[in-house]
Amino acid sequence: MSAVDFSIDFGSLLGASLSDFGRFRAQAADMLDEVETRWQEELLEVWPVDTGTSLQAWDNFVAGLRWTLRNAVEYVSFVHVEGDTESIAEFLRAKAQDLAQGILPDLRNLLAQANREATVPRAQARMFGRKGARLPSPGAVVSQAVFAATEAAFQIPGRGARQRLRIRFPNEPIGRATTRRRSRERVR
Repeated sequence: MSAVDFSIDFGSLLGASLSDFGRFRAQAADMLDEVETRWQEELLEVWPVDTGTSLQAWDNFVAGLRWTLRNAVEYVSFVHVEGDTESIAEFLRAKAQDLAQGILPDLRNLLAQANREATVPRAQARMFGRKGARLPSPGAVVSQAVFAATEAAFQIPGRGARQRLRIRFPNEPIGRATTRRRSRERVR
């Protein structure tokens, strides 16, 4: 054993994927990031300074619900504190598993809460159709606002159109004159 490569798959432990957390997806990701950060702090605390190359070679990342820890340096599994026979890599593996076991109940609670909320749209299906009541996505809201603004801009007549309207209706106020006329009528 020279290089170290291990991962903890929370998806298989929970029997779920990150998308199953629904609106709690960000909270679950934050929990995993917190565990990742705590493990990184432990690494910096226990790793000997003499082996700076092996310290910098650690990959510690979360992808979905899989937490991966690896180090490709050849001698990393043999690094240990002077006078101790246990490899620091084995200690860090055990620390990662302890952190994972500590966060697992919180992730299960979030998943259970997401599952409870997932049943609500099914109850609304009779009233609102198969998909239930849904809010528009943020992208749809923005595109609708842009469309409405563009439509309003095209409804304002240009200079040529105003001139044609003045020729066609000589006794009627056109454009700004309409608003001036209304404001004068309010004053009277």
